[in-house]
Amino acid sequence: MLKPLSFGLHIPVELLREIIKRLDTVDQRNITLVSRILREEALPFAFKELSYTGLEIPRKIRGIHQAREDIKAAIRKVRIQVMILSPGDIEARPIIFDFLGTLPCLQVFEFKQTGVLIDSSALPQLLDSVRHAPLSGLLIDTGTFFKTQGGHHPDGLVALQKLSIPWCIGDEDESPGSSVAYIRRIIQPSLKTLVELNLEYCPQTSATYFDLPLLKEAGETLRVFRLTTRHIDEAVLDIVPDIFPHLTTFALKWPIVNGGPSILWKDSHILSLSKNVNLQSLQLSSDFEYEANDRCRADRDFFWFIRCYKRRLTATTKISEAMPKLRDCTWIQLRVGSLWDSSMEHPFVIENGPRSTRVVHGVKQWWMGSVRECWETGEKIVDCRLEALPGHIIGENDPCVQQQQQQQDSESESEDEDDDEDEGDDEDEDEDDDEDEEDDDDEGEDGAEDNMKYCDSDEDIDIMEDYLAA
Repeated sequence: MLKPLSFGLHIPVELLREIIKRLDTVDQRNITLVSRILREEALPFAFKELSYTGLEIPRKIRGIHQAREDIKAAIRKVRIQVMILSPGDIEARPIIFDFLGTLPCLQVFEFKQTGVLIDSSALPQLLDSVRHAPLSGLLIDTGTFFKTQGGHHPDGLVALQKLSIPWCIGDEDESPGSSVAYIRRIIQPSLKTLVELNLEYCPQTSATYFDLPLLKEAGETLRVFRLTTRHIDEAVLDIVPDIFPHLTTFALKWPIVNGGPSILWKDSHILSLSKNVNLQSLQLSSDFEYEANDRCRADRDFFWFIRCYKRRLTATTKISEAMPKLRDCTWIQLRVGSLWDSSMEHPFVIENGPRSTRVVHGVKQWWMGSVRECWETGEKIVDCRLEALPGHIIGENDPCVQQQQQQQDSESESEDEDDDEDEGDDEDEDEDDDEDEEDDDDEGEDGAEDNMKYCDSDEDIDIMEDYLAA
């Protein structure tokens, strides 16, 4: 933990600023209590990002809400994640809106919830509380399924460059399509400035699906588009390059609905994907196993993993030949094993080879070349050898990585030998140091709590109170 510096004023401002930049967040906040000059230099770093998670979110925010104006002016990013509601949270949520409304320089705001602290009736207040700020990034995760409620549906924020909306709000009972209308009003004001849009439109009840051409105004600026939709329609592969011609990153995920497969992969999809002439990164959740009648029979069926990998390697090779700028392609495989929500990713890296060819490399996954110990004999077993996989796998079998690992192993072995030689001489010293180590452990536990980042603990609130009293 940083001690108050008596020599802080004698350090050049440029050097002092670099030192403060490299400190832990709690140390940056403690140093603001030393002097006025240190406070001015540390504030832009100490309170640049705030994160609130866990229980009693309104209570934690109430502490920082009492801070001075210079602290609030230093805040650039606020992240709120509501996991479980505590008694009184709903009644106390206005403090969140009041606090956000006092941040003049807020640039990024992220709100996620699994426990419903902000329902559709309170969402307008949440958006209005940050409308005054010069936001460039916004994430609104509505969390658990619920329906829109009658009343005012606010316009979204203007001039956003990055917008992420996992949207689970369904239609009103008497108003089909209200869910689409609501989310469209949130996206519409920033369409001409968006560079990145992450849209997960998965309401439990919706009479209509999200019509992508509604977003066509973003075509000139949008470079990154990630879409998750329950509406199984392969036509989206042709729509996206038409309305977003300049994409460099595209991700499309169809969640499994009612036990059925995701969209079935067809080689004809390559023609649609090739229309994205500037695309460098691609991610799809297409299903290969349904038509092959090859379903997973066990949670650790390594032969099945290999077959799934080979199918996606073949498809990636064909895609790479049709898309010369593509650098990586990742396949999200859903329903892996006995758990309905299990998934696995198959990432591939694409490079230009000799004579205008394209070379596809697999990326090592947990099941590739992993070693386990037989519980009966203690024998080391490799269920899937890397030699059984086609092509070159980037990862632990990479020559450079192997050489580095061997060097680390040899160094650790030499250290172990030195320790063994000194063990006999150090037995008495070890006995004397046991009590000291226990004391150090206690201090380490306290230090771990002291170094929690952001205002997410009672101690951080105490630091704020000390600062207010200074």
